[in-house]
Amino acid sequence: MSTNRQPGRRLYFFSALATALTLLTFFLLCLLILSRGLRLFWPAEVVQFQYPISGQMQQVFGEVVSRQQVNAEQLAAAGLPSHSQAQRVLIKQGQMAGQTAFRWYWQHLSHDWQTPAQLSLLRHFSQGEFYGVVTQENATELQLRLSDNSSRTFQRRDIERVISPNQLSLWGKLQLFAAQWWQFLSTEPRQANSAGGILPAIMGTVLSVLLMALLVAPIGIMAGIYLHEYAKDGRLVRLVRLSVHNLAGVPSVVFGVFALGFFVYVLGGSIDQLFYAEQLPQATFGTPGLLWVSLTLALLTLPVVIVATEEGLARIPQSLRLGGYALGATKAEVLRKLILPVAIPAMITGVVLAMSRAAGEVAPLIFVGVVKYAPVLPLRSEWPFVQLDQQIMSLGLQIYDVGLQSSNADAAEPRVYAIALVLLLLIGSLNLLAMRLRRYYRAKTRSQGA
Repeated sequence: MSTNRQPGRRLYFFSALATALTLLTFFLLCLLILSRGLRLFWPAEVVQFQYPISGQMQQVFGEVVSRQQVNAEQLAAAGLPSHSQAQRVLIKQGQMAGQTAFRWYWQHLSHDWQTPAQLSLLRHFSQGEFYGVVTQENATELQLRLSDNSSRTFQRRDIERVISPNQLSLWGKLQLFAAQWWQFLSTEPRQANSAGGILPAIMGTVLSVLLMALLVAPIGIMAGIYLHEYAKDGRLVRLVRLSVHNLAGVPSVVFGVFALGFFVYVLGGSIDQLFYAEQLPQATFGTPGLLWVSLTLALLTLPVVIVATEEGLARIPQSLRLGGYALGATKAEVLRKLILPVAIPAMITGVVLAMSRAAGEVAPLIFVGVVKYAPVLPLRSEWPFVQLDQQIMSLGLQIYDVGLQSSNADAAEPRVYAIALVLLLLIGSLNLLAMRLRRYYRAKTRSQGA
């Protein structure tokens, strides 16, 4: 008896270990994204210190981004005296003449570190961020003294925000954190997506995923019902099921290439010739746009919905069907009144999994309508209220563009994590909604059965 139980206990142990490792990995991932992403909105202290530059001690203003320990070999490679180890500090010093916005400074060479209350951070709509001391201001202009003792005058209308972080209390920092977080969610990007908000990307992602769900849910659910309930098991049906499973493993970029050739050029070109001939050669639907993005996502996620529907129907006991037939119900009545109410949670799971996968796709969508910068929202006040032929932005492409195409990786890192946090919250909201719907329909089914 004990010999037979031993393999079962081992399987139980390894299953529990795998589950614990999965949960731990997910928790660490969420913690990393939260800590790095929320740092973008929290007002950090502005420091001031002295540092030898070109043989002279100069003043530096900025925020401490990170600190790094450097060993003796790295010090020797940098041409510095070889100590056992030293520390360097990455300072975000803003826009300075002849200098980069982020710069490393050696801790042992810097002196007189302070956090003066009068130091301010100025965010300019087009020129970026500046650190300094406000010397003069009025209703139309503001003068800022920079760390090199030069002064710059800014027009009030061009200033996004002026902050004095060293003067803020904890409550003031929390208020500023909330204001900057909302501004990030509700405004359009600026400066090649390196500043501003991500509202067009959020709206583009949400609209494309919702349109995709409206397309893929009925088609995928009906296909799954037909394959499981009506199609006779034979070579053709097995071939169709094999094709559906293989379709789920096709690289997503292949769907993008296919969609560009068929949806955009063939289908879109035909629509232009039939309904928009007077506007040719200016294409309306024969170019990438929101409609083709949604169709591509629907084609990409269709296998997920079909497989989830079939698996949900397969879990329903055959006795439920036989009981319905014994009471004189037809096949359609059994399916509609007995089978589908029980299978609805599995169908919802398939649709939400499809939406979660679609929300993070990048590669196929570049071909069919997702672009780097499209600040105008694809919404209008007349029917059909959505501009289906308009190009859109997406959160996935924003993460790729900001993280890998930015000229300043240090400035891009917090923004990448912040966008990833928004995408994670969006997908998490979809899954929470699916859990509530599943729980509701299960409770409804049980109450009807009782």
